[in-house]
Parts: sequence; structure tokens; C-alpha cells
Amino acid sequence: MISETTVMMLIAVQFGFMAFVLMKLDMKKGESDRFKGEIEKTLASISMPHIDLDGIKAELIEVVEDLMQSMRIPSIADHLGGAVAQFMQMKQMKMAQDLGLMQDNQIEEDFTENGDS
Repeated sequence: MISETTVMMLIAVQFGFMAFVLMKLDMKKGESDRFKGEIEKTLASISMPHIDLDGIKAELIEVVEDLMQSMRIPSIADHLGGAVAQFMQMKQMKMAQDLGLMQDNQIEEDFTENGDS
């Protein structure tokens, strides 16, 4: 059988071990509280810049109003210029094909890759 002394010794060792574990946990809690305090101080020292949303909105509205006022209705010259530019671009592409700078089917491939069939 186990004697009373052995049981008391085992209880004392267990008590000592538990006291050691609790002491280590308390040290870790203190360290954690210290880190928490440092983090809170750091967060308190960080300040977000003030953003004046109303000022930005007013500036954007002013820019849009200026843009709208400077716009004009397209004239017949604008439309004719666009038609001539498109014709010249098509002619230039045909010349590039004739000179061998482009493959013959590259225009059709580019056209179908864009989803326009």
C-alpha cells in the first residue's frame, strides 16, 4: 500500500506544479496587459485626416458645370470629319495589307475577337 507520507508528498508536488503553472499564467497575463496598453496608446496617437467631402463635392460639381458649359453641339463639319477619318483609316488598313504589313485575315480576326460578328 501507499503510505500517508507518499500521498502527502504527491499532493505537495501537484500543488507546487499547479502554483508554478498559475504563476506563469499570471506573468503572461501581465505581459498581455502591457502589450494591450501599448497598442491602445499607439492607436490613440494615430489620427485620421479630416476629409472635407462637401468641399470635394462642390469642386466636382464646379468641374462638371464648366465642362458642360464648354461643350458645343457637333456641327456638320464634325460629322464630315469623322466620316473622312473612318474612310482614310480603312484605306490605310488596305494599303498595309497590300504591302504585307498585315495578314489578309487579321482584320476579320480582330473584328470577331471583339464580339462583333
